Amino acid sequence: MNKRIFSIHVIVLAICIMGITVHAEESRWGADYFPNTILTSQDGEQFLFFDDLIKDKVVVINFIYTTCPDVCPLETAQLTRVQSVLGDRLGQDVFFYSITIDPDVDTPEALKQYRDKFGANWQFFTGDEQEIITLRRKLGLYIEDIGGSENNHNVNMIMGNQKTGRWMRRSPFENPYVLADQIGNWLHGWKSPQLGDDYSNAPDLRNVSPGEQLFRTRCLSCHTIDGSSHRDIGPDLLGVTRRRDRTWLIKWLRDPDQMLKDKDPIAISLYDQFNQIPMPNMSLTQVDVMDVLKYIEEETDNVLKGNVPAQQTSGPSPTRFQPGSDTLAVMNAWVREALPGSTRNAGYMTLINVQHEVVNLVSVDTDDFDKAEIHTMSRVDGLMKMESVDQLAVPVGEQVILKPGGMHLMLIGPKKDYLKGDTVSMILNFASGHSQTVTVAVSDK
Repeated sequence: MNKRIFSIHVIVLAICIMGITVHAEESRWGADYFPNTILTSQDGEQFLFFDDLIKDKVVVINFIYTTCPDVCPLETAQLTRVQSVLGDRLGQDVFFYSITIDPDVDTPEALKQYRDKFGANWQFFTGDEQEIITLRRKLGLYIEDIGGSENNHNVNMIMGNQKTGRWMRRSPFENPYVLADQIGNWLHGWKSPQLGDDYSNAPDLRNVSPGEQLFRTRCLSCHTIDGSSHRDIGPDLLGVTRRRDRTWLIKWLRDPDQMLKDKDPIAISLYDQFNQIPMPNMSLTQVDVMDVLKYIEEETDNVLKGNVPAQQTSGPSPTRFQPGSDTLAVMNAWVREALPGSTRNAGYMTLINVQHEVVNLVSVDTDDFDKAEIHTMSRVDGLMKMESVDQLAVPVGEQVILKPGGMHLMLIGPKKDYLKGDTVSMILNFASGHSQTVTVAVSDK
């Protein structure tokens, strides 16, 4: 290479290096671009958007509203999973911010309550609606020509390093481990070392069914299927297709918000049990619902057989189902509406054992009646005879049906006249000392 060409290469390289340095130190996404909007946190403290929240920081920002029936709960739940992966880095070198798009409703108190429901450890903010809209425009998360607040809700979140000017929009349906890697490593300029291996040793990828894909992107933020029930946002779904009526499940997955409005007793019970976090409407089609239910059934079989594919989850393996936890699947549960002044009601349900060993139900407690007994019905000399039993065994993988004319719960001494639409709370007590609470609807059927 002659000296002239070499000199040109050196000059070009120097210009490139200078350009990179200027870009890193003087990002165009600075104080001249972002407004210093005043935002109020869930604790009532005021912050300046640029100076206090994003300047020289790696941040994740999303826009939510606490009465959102669909994507906001999912997005918040997903970020709590990312929060878990990042650990104590959150608030140190990575910062999350959720800003309401409905400040008239979302007061600091409402945001604090919403934050606490999800176990979120990041800041939630409210402020002036028009200034928040300006922020959304600056961040590319406002859809022009739609108008309104909750109607104009871009599903994406945005993450970025303000100092370097590197910003990315991401879907809340992204894998939480991928999001955590992008936030914690990519935006900090980290690069993984080359391991010196080649592609010939790469593992074969298995086919992912439509149901599994939907479960990963729509359900996994709030639910598990392993019997651990370690999520506080939603119940573990192991065996749910065995303990819930299929018609009910389909309706619940298709239109959960309407079922809550209609005060479906099971929907209300789940809502109350899980911090009053509503099941979001995922706009699933009938085909989608069938695919998800099929996947849950297959995964339940895999877990109970100890045959869970190693590639199913990213990150740490979930806690596996432990036999002997004495949890029965309960479905088709109801209490018969009694005649006025009656001192006894009857309770019915189907008990399904999804455990690895026999489960023995020994008693039932309830604050709604003075006493509850397990009764059997038998025919003696042509007459039906009813008697109480000390325990009820539910064999492995089988179901025991408590029904009119057969085995049932005798509920003695009602605290009031229970009518259709009421609910009765019961505690099922098992031989090992474990217990399980169920909420049962009163019916006139």
